[in-house]
Amino acid sequence: MIILQKTIAERAGVSYATVSRAFTNSAKVKPQTMQKIRNAMQELGIADGDDMLLGKGFVSKAVLVIVSDISNYFYSKVVKGICEGLDPLGYTVVLCHCGLDANRELAAMRRAMENGYSGIIMITVTATEEIVQLLQSSSIPIVLVNRYISALDLDTVRIDNYRGGYMAAQYLWERGHRHIAMLTGVKGSGTASDRCRGFSEGLQNYGLSFSSLDMVYGDNTRESGRKFADWLLAQEKPCTAVFVGNDYMAAGMVRRLRDAGRRVPEDYSILCFDDSDLVDEEGLDLTTISCDPVAMGLSAADIFLQRQGNLLGRRFRIVYSPSLKERSSVRNIAEE
Repeated sequence: MIILQKTIAERAGVSYATVSRAFTNSAKVKPQTMQKIRNAMQELGIADGDDMLLGKGFVSKAVLVIVSDISNYFYSKVVKGICEGLDPLGYTVVLCHCGLDANRELAAMRRAMENGYSGIIMITVTATEEIVQLLQSSSIPIVLVNRYISALDLDTVRIDNYRGGYMAAQYLWERGHRHIAMLTGVKGSGTASDRCRGFSEGLQNYGLSFSSLDMVYGDNTRESGRKFADWLLAQEKPCTAVFVGNDYMAAGMVRRLRDAGRRVPEDYSILCFDDSDLVDEEGLDLTTISCDPVAMGLSAADIFLQRQGNLLGRRFRIVYSPSLKERSSVRNIAEE
């Protein structure tokens, strides 16, 4: 379809971007320009040109889902929910594994818009200036999952990450921990920021100070967990507990600590976020803050369906409350 639009643009003597707008949102194209495009399509022998320009038969039943790491348990479960919500209605989910690369996100979004996709669901979004501008001008539904951009009015489905962070602080405090460190997610992520804010304000509410010196940013991988464990082991005054942003980082951290002869929870207590299959598969038995990612994916699919043909109106803001699953990775110092 991109090649077709470029051919039409050359014949009509207009830009490719103008033809793309004509296919996705003809109201933004001047009538005289629209006529040039119609004439060009007739000259090229393209049947049903008016239907295509009106969006009939051009908007496909394809939905782009952008995710940073499909191997991540949480993201894969969200995708599962999206597919369960859209497959029965004949939609095809097209997955883009972007690896936290803003350029790949941007390119995938542009391809989806140019090729008549029905919408985009973003489990990952990097708020660069170009991406924000593209989201603002989008003529197809956009749904963010576990992400939000405060400057934009978009449909969102997310966890109450602030509450999750606060719950973690309360739980560790009640079990007697006073020197606590945190390994959080990607710097600049709204999810990581909300968890950090909830955690730090929770500790402050109990009279504990929490500074940037007690916090390290990771990238949600096992490797960042291993590096954090090395950082922990190098501290002169070791902490008694750690709040970790996801199970993958926690898994890497636990393995490195065990290799160094440290025990969980005897030497380090660990509380993390996610409650993934790793908890059972690797015998980590981690106490976690959890939420249902499949349900979040289903909610995103439902919002997308309600947005078909109706980009205006009240925005959806669905927030899931987290819960705490207690296992054996946190030592209760208060009872000793």
